Amino acid sequence: MSDTALQFAAIAGKELSDASRTKILTIITLFLMVAGLIALVVGAIALSAEVANYTAARDLLLSLGKPLDALAAPSFLPLKQLRGFIEYVEIIGAILGIVLGHRAAAAERGRNTIALLLSRPVPQWVLIGGKCFGNLTALAGVLALVFAIGAVGIALIGHITLTAMDFARIAVTFIAAFIYVGLFFLLGFILALHMKRSSHAILAAFTIWLALVLIAPQIGDTLDPDNQVGSGVFRTLGIAEPQAQEIMKSFATYETVRDGIEQMSPAKHFERWSFAALGIKETYAGKTLNFVFHDRYNDLLWLIGPFLALLAAVFLVPLNITKLNQN
Repeated sequence: MSDTALQFAAIAGKELSDASRTKILTIITLFLMVAGLIALVVGAIALSAEVANYTAARDLLLSLGKPLDALAAPSFLPLKQLRGFIEYVEIIGAILGIVLGHRAAAAERGRNTIALLLSRPVPQWVLIGGKCFGNLTALAGVLALVFAIGAVGIALIGHITLTAMDFARIAVTFIAAFIYVGLFFLLGFILALHMKRSSHAILAAFTIWLALVLIAPQIGDTLDPDNQVGSGVFRTLGIAEPQAQEIMKSFATYETVRDGIEQMSPAKHFERWSFAALGIKETYAGKTLNFVFHDRYNDLLWLIGPFLALLAAVFLVPLNITKLNQN
């Protein structure tokens, strides 16, 4: 192994070790797991109630001598129970990424070791790349554990056997979650590296988080006519789809602004992709993953694009040693 590879591996290993010993990250991870499990328990109870109601109705029909096909069996989709779980990953996962990214840069700035390392024969890309690789590996491990707990929780709490396709759906959702959380890691890392004060960097990161994860999706959802009432405004008023589309043409500018606000939010794209892949959204219930990829690939692109852009910025934006020596 070359000296450069050894340096890269040493830096990545140190970052992975430091991340595993960080108390705040452990607390956030545990909170995410507990919140996810609570959401699973609530969902599993609701699913068990649905199964029990169907079983009772079926037994009643059979006792009356009715044929079983008189009661159509509902489609029980266990992955729908991950809805609350995904929403927690959407919010808390982004916080986890920001905190880890900020720690990766701010800890070194606090000890004034980045400038010292750069004064040695260690290329900047090796230092930055090793820190990113180590911390992203830690994030992948945390998310893998969280999603594994989610899958096991569905099986044990809901007394359901997951199929190979169910695991495939969870896997592609995990990949999207990693990209989404990694995006916020890179945001926190870049701000902590390049802003004059690391304390200002964490405030800036959480301001962006607030805007993109909480405010933008909420504005988009609140202003969506379909979300004004439970079944949608047009459906509640008995307006057919063609007529609804004609009406919305008069609000083209309004809809463009509303949709544009939603499109700014990586959280919304992660949610849309996850709800489609897991069959949580009714439109995609029972659909194949191939159909989901074909129909929702744009949401993946909206996640991958900013992730790659921030990753490129990490390596391309030169470090200012003067700023690094300030806390």
